[in-house]
Amino acid sequence: MKRIQIADFDRRMPPLELQEMDDYYETVFVLNYDELYPSTQVRTIQLADIYVNLVITPEGTKLVSALFLKPVEVSDIVSWMQLYTISFATADASGYYAEEADEILEIVLYQGNPIVIATRGTDRLYYETEGAIEMRRESSEVIGKKPLLYLNGEAWFGVPHLEFNSSQDEIHVNGTFLFADYMDTYQGRVGFFRKANPDLPVVLLVGEAIIEVELTENPDGSRVLVIEQPYDEA
Repeated sequence: MKRIQIADFDRRMPPLELQEMDDYYETVFVLNYDELYPSTQVRTIQLADIYVNLVITPEGTKLVSALFLKPVEVSDIVSWMQLYTISFATADASGYYAEEADEILEIVLYQGNPIVIATRGTDRLYYETEGAIEMRRESSEVIGKKPLLYLNGEAWFGVPHLEFNSSQDEIHVNGTFLFADYMDTYQGRVGFFRKANPDLPVVLLVGEAIIEVELTENPDGSRVLVIEQPYDEA
């Protein structure tokens, strides 16, 4: 991985680091975030013609980096950053705002939090989020990070542990009704287990296609899990 200092191109820019990957360049706002947080906490969201990485923690969500897909030149990224700024859910008593901005160009929401691109300027610009699009699906596969599954529209790169009450909950896997006590990982894949035999799954999803998972809860507290995984193409 090649590391480039933005300030080497423009001393007026903040001391940000640009990392070159195989498919993209990444401007890092939180140094070593990939070492501080597991990949399962990182969400990649498209914002206009770039992407941003957010980290989801129990304490809240933070913006950690911006991604520029190749083909793109470093000079173009520097020019972009000279012209534009990114703001994530920055607010005070008066509302959401973008600092050192001139004009708000793009607003999207992720879990209700606004992500904004604005032209650089000298003002604090307040804005409304009404009418902004809520991004319900991450874009990680676009930059070469293929998630294992989507759970209610949220990308997961590992297998979440889900427990079930077989007397009231329903599990449907590719149209088949399944009796199992919990879902967990088995050799990196999605497996369903019975507590009486936790060493081996009763069902294991071995395909390479991304798994779609929908989990809903009924008014009586029972839950319904529906899983669909397309067949791999020959």
